[in-house]
Amino acid sequence: MKLEGFSSSASSFNADMDFAFWLHVWVSVALFISVVGPMFYFAWKYRADKVKNEDVGTLTHHTTLELAWTIIPIIAVMVFFYYGNTTMQMFRTMPAESQSIVVDVEGSKWKWKYQYPANSSGYIHKIGGVYTKPVMDDKGQVLEEGTMGISALYVPVNTNIILKMTAPVNDVIHAYYVPAFRMKEDVVPGRTTKQWFNANKVGEYDVECAEYCGTDHSYMYSKIVVMEQADYDKWFEGNTEDTPKGNFPKDGAALYAQNGCASCHSIDTDATLVGPTLKGIGAKYDSKYLADAITNPDKDVPEGFYPGIMPAFNLPADELDTLVKYMESAK
Repeated sequence: MKLEGFSSSASSFNADMDFAFWLHVWVSVALFISVVGPMFYFAWKYRADKVKNEDVGTLTHHTTLELAWTIIPIIAVMVFFYYGNTTMQMFRTMPAESQSIVVDVEGSKWKWKYQYPANSSGYIHKIGGVYTKPVMDDKGQVLEEGTMGISALYVPVNTNIILKMTAPVNDVIHAYYVPAFRMKEDVVPGRTTKQWFNANKVGEYDVECAEYCGTDHSYMYSKIVVMEQADYDKWFEGNTEDTPKGNFPKDGAALYAQNGCASCHSIDTDATLVGPTLKGIGAKYDSKYLADAITNPDKDVPEGFYPGIMPAFNLPADELDTLVKYMESAK
């Protein structure tokens, strides 16, 4: 997949971040030229075929040059420090939670999940899962919807958003990276890390995992959809599983794909991926065993595989039952 957003600027602190970046680049270029340029010039001017041995002298001291090559780098380093420090403080100084929307983010192999605070009627939106882009034809007509709608983070424009991020204890390190916001933060198993942003342009912006995390690392995508405040409020105050991009099927096949099962387990072939194939598993085990394998995968690990690789899934009872029935139906 092509990651977009490097050339776009869609958050409140992009201008400061970009200024600090290009300042570092051009000052570094100037320092490089000031050292390497004279080096090549003098190597050419005083090459062996142009200078006689008797003309070679020894220069022992030049106060002006010594002051210049000491003071100029010090000034450059102090400029680097000032803009680097102020930019870091801007990223790391969290806004007040009372004036922000706080979203819980879970990164796991290989998907992002989002949980919002309760709305005015107490309903909690929980969305996310494995991300797949829509499939379109040459004319831009959608052939397959993909899962972007249900695996995206929806936020209002010009609003502080605080992300509280973690990963399951038995998972691996991920990194939540949004190029259009110049934002990246590690997501560490068993710990909570925070990052924030304020998107100032309505649109859709790519999210990827920027920390290598295994087999499907390169497909661990999501989207941040920035909406007008009124549109966001209308969706947020609703008490359904619909998303601003529409509702999505909750059948067994959809749940199997959305929760990332297909990344590790084949269900229609005998191929062994990260974990064992699930083809014909319904004929070998009952529904209780399959449910336990999903919610407590280290309870009974198949021979030849290792505990701690598969995360435990805390699915609602109806979704767990639907997923188990889908697995039982695999022939």
